Amino acid sequence: MSNDQQLSSEKSLEIIHQMINQAKSNITDSGIHWLLWGIMLFIASVSTYVFIDIGAENIFLSWNIFGAATIILLIYDAFRPKKKLARTYVDDLMKMVDIAFFVSLFVIIISINVSVNPNEGFGFMLMIFAFLMLVKGGAIRSRSLMVGAAVNWAGAIAIFINKEFKYDMLIMAGAVLIGYIIPGLLLRSQYRKNNIQQK
Repeated sequence: MSNDQQLSSEKSLEIIHQMINQAKSNITDSGIHWLLWGIMLFIASVSTYVFIDIGAENIFLSWNIFGAATIILLIYDAFRPKKKLARTYVDDLMKMVDIAFFVSLFVIIISINVSVNPNEGFGFMLMIFAFLMLVKGGAIRSRSLMVGAAVNWAGAIAIFINKEFKYDMLIMAGAVLIGYIIPGLLLRSQYRKNNIQQK
């Protein structure tokens, strides 16, 4: 084997190694998004339970605020400048999963406002939350997100069985606590630990 061929082989292996490392780094998760959405959902759920309990006139006020905040955050995320990193097939796939999730979420929200009973609509929400948790949890190998997915599917079944909407909100709060907030805290802790080790 000539020196050129050997150099070419070594260079090829180095490029492959760099691509693998890039792919690994691209599917890490800082936990911020899980915490942000989890806290917003938790507050909306608990406050709706309180509004129903005290007989408030607009029990869906928190969800209206949540919807407006969601739109603002999505617009901000779409237009904010991002670091240009080499994109992989996994990145593109995860982006499609996010788009499918948010489109499905808005269809469910519209259905609740048009024809679907809120009791059923919030059950459908937990179903798609679980779907997102399982896919993202599998991609980043997060056991807490995958456990959260199972809890959210169980929560969806519990909402379908339960007939009193007030308690649906407590089920929702518990599901997002276990599915969003706890995994978000764990991912955030791991992310910080990894960054400290790399410095």
